[in-house]
Amino acid sequence: MRLVKASKTSDLDVNGALHAICSTGRGRCWHCDRKLPAVEEAISAGWYVQRVDGQRVASIILVCPKCRRKRADSNRKQLLRNLSPSACDAVQ
Repeated sequence: MRLVKASKTSDLDVNGALHAICSTGRGRCWHCDRKLPAVEEAISAGWYVQRVDGQRVASIILVCPKCRRKRADSNRKQLLRNLSPSACDAVQ
């Protein structure tokens, strides 16, 4: 069982959540609206389930593997930009 730390108060069982959501046949990627495949394919492809805590209720969002990679690449590029010498010179 794979658990992901979702917030300071709870863990989320990603595979269990994928099983539950796939059984409805209605899940879609939060970012690109790609349709969630069957549970076996979703798990093997690397679909991600994230809990987003709100003020009144928590929401669960799905992120497809393609959008996960894009977001990871974007975060890496931003980190490198922040560490570049020109960024360091601008701060001084």
